[in-house]
Amino acid sequence: MELSIVISTNNRAKSLVGALIALNNQDHDPELIEVIVADNGSTDATPSVVEGFRKLFPNFRYIYDPRPGQLVGWHRALPLARADIIGFIDDDVYPKPHWASTVVEIFSDPKIGLATGRIEPIFEKKPPAWHEKFVNAHPHGHWSALWGSLDFGDQFIDIKADYVWGSNFLVRKSAFIEAGGFHPCGMPSELFHFTGDGDVGVGRQIEASGNSVKYHPEAKVEHHLSSFRNTEDEIQRMIFGEGLVISYTHMRKLAKSHPHDSSQDLIGISKHFITNQQINQIGRGYLMAEKRLPDSIKTIFENAGGDGFRFHQGYFKSDPKFREWVLRDNYLNIDACYLHPDLFGRAEKNQATRTEFGADFSWSI
Repeated sequence: MELSIVISTNNRAKSLVGALIALNNQDHDPELIEVIVADNGSTDATPSVVEGFRKLFPNFRYIYDPRPGQLVGWHRALPLARADIIGFIDDDVYPKPHWASTVVEIFSDPKIGLATGRIEPIFEKKPPAWHEKFVNAHPHGHWSALWGSLDFGDQFIDIKADYVWGSNFLVRKSAFIEAGGFHPCGMPSELFHFTGDGDVGVGRQIEASGNSVKYHPEAKVEHHLSSFRNTEDEIQRMIFGEGLVISYTHMRKLAKSHPHDSSQDLIGISKHFITNQQINQIGRGYLMAEKRLPDSIKTIFENAGGDGFRFHQGYFKSDPKFREWVLRDNYLNIDACYLHPDLFGRAEKNQATRTEFGADFSWSI
């Protein structure tokens, strides 16, 4: 087996169809590829979609786990992946036909531990003009966190791990496990405070361990973006989430630098390492003079990042089990880390809803 492909999905059956069609159109030998669909608690037609496509792939697995958060599916799939090269993609990502062959080619060099490729945004609805102000220049091309797009030109080049995202996250399995796996991300709105630095966190660790990180233009995918990505609500979620992530990484760094202090004590220590002014600046880096934005969008960038940071800090201060969640060494053992009652309660709700609609699929195939 040369490549294991893991698709994380949640209640986007229609989008999943496009991703599976794209994988079925790969020009690489299908016997050397396996596809693992990791379902994070879907209650829609996802099982039917999976059943319809299962026979098209010589090597196919389906995992269902109702526990919330994208890392559940990612890490449930990890022990099932038979190849040492894994391509993690989202269900709205459609790899181009030469993608799989390129991924295998990239990792023929044993020094490479992490890679990505060109990510082309495909819009369901044309975004407003001000969205273009968030396409950032790079010495090799451009990228956009808002669109999840990346184009660093036509050369096979070294890049920073910060540009390797879950929509096209290509990794050597051994390096991934050594780095401790993904951190939390992809949480539902009512559990958004359980967010961490997800794919970027493990990518940075893989890079710090001495692995080469690469961009290859032919490892290309289309990123199909729903009209929701154009809304103020999505901007609010993104910038608020940035505040959550900064608080998460801040507290983990403090815990490592103060190993003899309790997790409760870290709250008091925190104020000596980050000021209110710095907290208020979270998200405001997008507000440059040449980026004239609608007033409502400007207000989001001025406030949402700091709000997210303080929201996360509030939970860290008041909830001992939440502190345990944030400060875990890793999240590879899902059963061991999904002990917080809020996370467990959401899993029971997802399972109950699925069973109500006649789809009790707590299994893998």
